Amino acid sequence: MSTADVPVLRSEALDGGVVVLEMTRPGRLNAISRRLARDLTDALERLAGDAATRAVVLTGAGERAFGAGIDVRELAEQTPDERDEQQQLMIGLQRAFSDYALPTIAAVHGIAAGASLQLALHCDLLVVGPQARLGMPELSAGLPGILGAWLMHSRVGPQLAADMLLTSRWLSADEAVSAGLAARLVPAGEERATAVAIAREIASRRPDALAATHAWLRRLRTQGAAVTFAGAIEAADEALHAANRRTLNHLGAREDGSYG
Repeated sequence: MSTADVPVLRSEALDGGVVVLEMTRPGRLNAISRRLARDLTDALERLAGDAATRAVVLTGAGERAFGAGIDVRELAEQTPDERDEQQQLMIGLQRAFSDYALPTIAAVHGIAAGASLQLALHCDLLVVGPQARLGMPELSAGLPGILGAWLMHSRVGPQLAADMLLTSRWLSADEAVSAGLAARLVPAGEERATAVAIAREIASRRPDALAATHAWLRRLRTQGAAVTFAGAIEAADEALHAANRRTLNHLGAREDGSYG
């Protein structure tokens, strides 16, 4: 089998409406190539339109890394046109994740660096193992860290964002959880299983209530301080009215206008 025929992404549909997307380039620490960026974007779009899919888990193959960021070896060999294509593919992938309609959980083991860590940060929840190391070392590779800075700033605030971006500091799993960058620290080897269990629990929620809550969490993350409490009151009122209407429609109306 030629290199071009080797899959770089594996999609596995599990019971409970959960799909696991596994980046399968362990020999390159699951670094993001043009092909992987394209395949991952296509998979996300496909699953978003699949009524049977309720939640998505993102992980990486092998024992050493969730993902090592952009494939710098491929980048070094690219023509200017190929680099432009890579940039557009990565921007498209980030947009797909940032605006994603389904709940997403990242199962992180080993290295999660640069663009790969950015994908994990776009997920709603991060589950990390004890060997996880999270970093944004773009500057040390001579690359600007604009999107990484925005994600870190929105997740953990300006100080830790500056420390990680400007000094290329790496966070341990314990530090990531303490900083609020990750939700749960689990024993080694249990990252994926825990993420799947969380995804199944989330997927079991009532679809309309889950969709409204998830969309609001996404809005809070992307708009931050621009979302006021008055805005939350308005959104809650609208969502609860919609939920009440769906409940009444489900019960069915009698000819006299009453329900039951």
